[in-house]
Amino acid sequence: MHRRATLWFLAVVLVSLVALPAAAGEGVVGKWEATMETPRGSNEIAMDFKGSEAELQGTWTDRRGTADLDDVKYADGKLSFKRAVEFQGNSFTLGYAATVDGDTMNVTMTTPQGEREFTAKRAK
Repeated sequence: MHRRATLWFLAVVLVSLVALPAAAGEGVVGKWEATMETPRGSNEIAMDFKGSEAELQGTWTDRRGTADLDDVKYADGKLSFKRAVEFQGNSFTLGYAATVDGDTMNVTMTTPQGEREFTAKRAK
């Protein structure tokens, strides 16, 4: 009987270890990095999504600092969120729509001047 329990335990551990890499690459929770080209040069971006995918929160960090993301939603590989920005005394909201495919996120940012696209990668 002890041998059967030991084999059962080892089987459960093995299945868990095999499934772990696949689960880690799915969804949007975690840290993401990107470089976005702007009229003012390259901008290094870090996005961090936490919580369950039903109730996500996120932050955006770039050369201007860190800001909370608003209205973060993720379902079926589609991510959307908003970010409040102040620039030269003006306040506005940027909208983001992204498609997540494994460790790659293709993002479209909507600004008052139009759309800009960039690609983010899951941080290692």
